[in-house]
Amino acid sequence: MFPVYLAYCIKNPVGCIAVFITLLPLILIIYRKAYIDPSFKLLLLYLVFKLIIDVIMFHTAAMHQNNLLYFNIAIPFYYSFLSGMFYFKFSSVAFKRILIASMIGFLVFTVWDILKSNAQLHDLHNHRAVLFAKTVEGVLIIALVLLFFYEIIKSLQIPNLLTFPFFWVCSGLLLYYSSFIFIAPVFHYTATWNNSVDLGIANTIPTVFEILCALLFSIGIYHFSPANYAKQ
Repeated sequence: MFPVYLAYCIKNPVGCIAVFITLLPLILIIYRKAYIDPSFKLLLLYLVFKLIIDVIMFHTAAMHQNNLLYFNIAIPFYYSFLSGMFYFKFSSVAFKRILIASMIGFLVFTVWDILKSNAQLHDLHNHRAVLFAKTVEGVLIIALVLLFFYEIIKSLQIPNLLTFPFFWVCSGLLLYYSSFIFIAPVFHYTATWNNSVDLGIANTIPTVFEILCALLFSIGIYHFSPANYAKQ
């Protein structure tokens, strides 16, 4: 089994780095005890879930099996974990209510998109990526980040953004989803098990920014201080 994994890593090094670099912010959250903050606790759950999904997809890809089902199923979970972080950061009650409504609405929308994109859901071998859900997820996450930035700029309660842990988390999300939002719809047509289309560097760009996102998460977690959090 190891030679199969090694051969896949050699063939797709950037994708493999994106899978296992999740361990860096995951370990840092535990080491820095950032999980005492509810938002970072949800980030911890997101990273654990993402790592599990990524490892499963890594294994199935190495075994030459269609793994797009896991990609589709993970979408509403990713959004729930990530948007949930903002629930604890927003001070506006209206923003919190909109956020909860978006979680419910997005779950329903994603289920519809999966069924719409796969008329024969039982045919896992030819399962296709969703057409709209990943793009909508990106738009929603970017909107939440911008709303959060709007609140912190309006309140003027943060003296230095560069030492504010959640700022780096938001920067990572903004960077990743901004790079992925226009490429995601194309995957429905190109990321098929049969007759897949090679998009060249366009396939690699989201993965590169996924790695950068994990690094920005790590920078933010590194700046987290349990002592300072307790004073808040």
